[in-house]
Amino acid sequence: MRKPRAKRTRKSATKGESKTTPDVTIRAWEDDPGSGVLVDRPVPDLAHRPLAYTFPRPVPKPAAYQPGTSDFRYWTTAEALRRGANFWAGLVPLSKWEVGPALKVLLDEGMDLNAFYDRRALNFFHGPSPQGTVFSAESPDVACHEMGHAILDSFKPQLWDAASHEVAAFHESFGDMSAILSALQLPSLRTAVLSDTGGHLYRNSRLSRLAEQLGAAIRAQQPDAVDPDCLRNAVNSFTYKDPIELPPMAPARELSSEPHSFSRVFTGAFFESLGSMLAAAAETPTAPTAQELLAAATDLAKILVQAVQQAPVVPNWFAQVAAGMVQIAQSFDAKYPAILKGVFVKRSILSLHTATSVDALHRSMAAAVAPKEDEPLAEIALVSRHYGLDRPLLVQAASHARPFLALASAADASPIEPASAATAAQGFVDDLFRSGHVDYNGAGTPETRIAHGRRLRTHRLIPRGTGIRLKRNLFDCGFCCGGPLTAEAV
Repeated sequence: MRKPRAKRTRKSATKGESKTTPDVTIRAWEDDPGSGVLVDRPVPDLAHRPLAYTFPRPVPKPAAYQPGTSDFRYWTTAEALRRGANFWAGLVPLSKWEVGPALKVLLDEGMDLNAFYDRRALNFFHGPSPQGTVFSAESPDVACHEMGHAILDSFKPQLWDAASHEVAAFHESFGDMSAILSALQLPSLRTAVLSDTGGHLYRNSRLSRLAEQLGAAIRAQQPDAVDPDCLRNAVNSFTYKDPIELPPMAPARELSSEPHSFSRVFTGAFFESLGSMLAAAAETPTAPTAQELLAAATDLAKILVQAVQQAPVVPNWFAQVAAGMVQIAQSFDAKYPAILKGVFVKRSILSLHTATSVDALHRSMAAAVAPKEDEPLAEIALVSRHYGLDRPLLVQAASHARPFLALASAADASPIEPASAATAAQGFVDDLFRSGHVDYNGAGTPETRIAHGRRLRTHRLIPRGTGIRLKRNLFDCGFCCGGPLTAEAV
């Protein structure tokens, strides 16, 4: 395991985190292990409802263990996940996880530079790096990213199987936003980041650099797969492009339709918006306080959640959520809508016309019939011979009715008309097969299947009647390095 750069330990406590004796604490990473900062924290109550966890047994006695031990890994992961779940439980009206009252956490499922959520558990792994063995569960960034998938799945389950580039990318973005927002619940981290950035939050920092340690391990095996200083950086200059027109994969410096790559468009807009909202709301814009940062982050998280809840699941999901955020922000602070519009327009997530018409669009939406939060998506059949299949492929399309039409922008500022649900689904599935992320599961014949070696399969095929159903297995966060994977019949 990578050793911390400096043995810095801070005190950081939040009310109501433990049922144990108040003077009992555990030691945990303040953020990613790559930053090397330790904090003393209250013992987390993993059974706390509504979002409880189950961890492997036996449970080590709470104590300030040294990094590099299995007991330390247990408690630093538990602390991060409890802190993150407590934050989201206060914003989202959840009574349980999508999987049930408790979410299983599997701390080490074998060798892989990865972690994933699969509607059964949060799965973590270990793998090689130049500095030693990396355990993905040990990073609060990775743990709270995977928990973010579980949170989003619990309050917007229609997104799980939607055949859409933007929906899949937003799931990854929500995981990164969850990591950032969960980190900001620590007073010590807020203070440190404001000091490091001189009060200008939208700068490259420990907060913006997500999963530095895992990123370094992956970079050693595939140098262009991740950002130069982390897995993904929330400070970036990526702007929206129609993902159907992008390649299915590209070096990290470029944008592709691959969900982790494309997610950086929305994550960058979110983090830039947070920095601008903080400056607008702070009493002294050039010197915001840690408490003001927490307030701005909480506002933005609430705006995001409400927009996701009300947004219909459509192919150009980014624009739909962004327009909802602009409309909702008015009820929080009169300065927020203009800030969000400015960022979303600059990033081309919203067209100029959509951004300047959100209020009128919202009024028209009030008279329209919006989809119910639990409205299922339509199942459509896609032509599938070019995948090596002999029956139609059945997928869930991003097919909700639109209360209003929110549009993204092309490079020349012209609005981009969204693809139909069927076209978006076909493009998304094409990329899944091109990138080797589909487990044939016995479908088709051996001579017609496409093999890609040992790749993590995010989807699988399930024969059903006269068709073959495409189902999602999981959302992952890393890079398969040859460890145990989901089974594939090729």
